Amino acid sequence: MRALRACAALLALAACNEDTPMPPVGAWVLQSDPSITLEVDAEFNFYGQGPCNRYFGRFEVVDTGLRSGLIGATLMACPNLDQEFAYFSALEATRSTAVKDGQLVLRSAEGAALVFSPQP
Repeated sequence: MRALRACAALLALAACNEDTPMPPVGAWVLQSDPSITLEVDAEFNFYGQGPCNRYFGRFEVVDTGLRSGLIGATLMACPNLDQEFAYFSALEATRSTAVKDGQLVLRSAEGAALVFSPQP
């Protein structure tokens, strides 16, 4: 299975030109709330744990940047649904991504940022 994933990643890289952004592959935790996780694979898919529910989605390449598409999630009820809605809305608003000083920054068109650290 690892070999298959490695081949898929190499094919994805080979299809990219130098202007195509790379996905921020790895496992991340939101700095402002470490219970929120984000994992990104080499095919631009993402998934993780929100304040209440598991979620998934995909980054799209636009204008040499990455944009989050719509997010799917499980539908468990919990007291943190307002916080979860705010997080999902911010994640869906992502228009650019950058890894700087080991941290992943997802930024909206308005400049709002979600900052993640590598998951321990």
